Amino acid sequence: MKKQSKIRQALNPQKILFLTSILLSTLFLSSCNSGSKDSIQSSKGSTESTSLSETQNTSQDSLVHFLLDAAAKDFHDHQPPVPLGFRNVQIKYLTKPNEEKTYIMCGQFLNKDDQDKEEWVHFVTIKTDPYEQWIGSNALAYCQDSKEITYTKIDLSIALKSKYDSLQKSSK
Repeated sequence: MKKQSKIRQALNPQKILFLTSILLSTLFLSSCNSGSKDSIQSSKGSTESTSLSETQNTSQDSLVHFLLDAAAKDFHDHQPPVPLGFRNVQIKYLTKPNEEKTYIMCGQFLNKDDQDKEEWVHFVTIKTDPYEQWIGSNALAYCQDSKEITYTKIDLSIALKSKYDSLQKSSK
């Protein structure tokens, strides 16, 4: 008789309901947490291209426009070379050993002096404090070691050319 009452106490429906809710809550919370770890790890190691939504959410458009403005200003302020056009402009990032990301804009420009040869020159604009820009083989090294970020809201080559042209017009 005592065994049956102990079993009934152990199988109390309120206790079962309480323990089940704790178990389900724990399962739910742990599945949410482990899923985010998996997605972080998979985005670090396996993909060559990532979307901006997976990177910092601070303000993706402001990052893109900052890099466009900085590149256009640098090309305008430091001539020669005088760019006639831009192509293959992309937003990318480099990951430092401490996992911090450095955002860059890579592309090519056609130098006015070399337009007959149609030799496109590599450039990179690096978001530092506030920015730095490299052209030639130094730029290519940065761009080859970086990961591309897909940005499709605007054509970055056209946007850079437009910003550069507007700076040229305003300085005349």
